[in-house]
Amino acid sequence: MKQIIVTAAVIEKDGRFLMAQRRLQDSEGGKWEFPGGKVEWGEEPRQSLYRELQEELGVKAEIGSLLETVSEVKGSMHLILLYFKCRIVEGEPKAVDCQAVSWWAPDEIDRLPKPPADKRFWSGYRFRPPVK
Repeated sequence: MKQIIVTAAVIEKDGRFLMAQRRLQDSEGGKWEFPGGKVEWGEEPRQSLYRELQEELGVKAEIGSLLETVSEVKGSMHLILLYFKCRIVEGEPKAVDCQAVSWWAPDEIDRLPKPPADKRFWSGYRFRPPVK
């Protein structure tokens, strides 16, 4: 079984959260996810997330505390997803390497089609007290 580590950014602004839509041709295409991506060999997870946010959304971000770890088996892969609290420090998010990006209110995120790991994360995070 292959193990893959993935990082994801939880970015909130004015009570709304930033989500990226997967490209239609990608696995789980069209679904909305917390932006991020795979950690490359030898890369530190926060460094990976910083790079992914630049590549995917064209922004520079401050990578904060680890909020949650979600483990998921998908076929012959074991995915470990690390969700970090982040803050954009430079740039406006745009769909550079994804279908679309948008800010969503929590109740809207509840209804978005999401990959299984993001569903699990969001259902636990949604009603938790905020992390400073």
